[in-house]
Amino acid sequence: MHFNTLDELLCALPALAQQHQAALAGRSALFLLKTRQGREACISLQSGAVTVTDTCPQAPDCTVTANEGDLLDMIGGKLNPAKALMLGKVKIQGNPKPLLDLVALLK
Repeated sequence: MHFNTLDELLCALPALAQQHQAALAGRSALFLLKTRQGREACISLQSGAVTVTDTCPQAPDCTVTANEGDLLDMIGGKLNPAKALMLGKVKIQGNPKPLLDLVALLK
């Protein structure tokens, strides 16, 4: 899946979650996405539904920090996530396991 901007990705997440609601049922997590350009987005996965806000109401389960371009390249398949982690292009703090549920939406 290809997104040109972070805004495009964030706007698409709720609809993608709705398409995969059965697979995400019963799963809940709170993610903070931080770009090195200074943007933050809180992504909430609650029982199959995704909402995106500017701030997190509580401490996130997982925080992902990356350059916006690197993040979009990973989602678009141009940058290997494992390689990006090893090279320090992406940092993950907290429990990365629920992140896999969210990433599955983008396949």
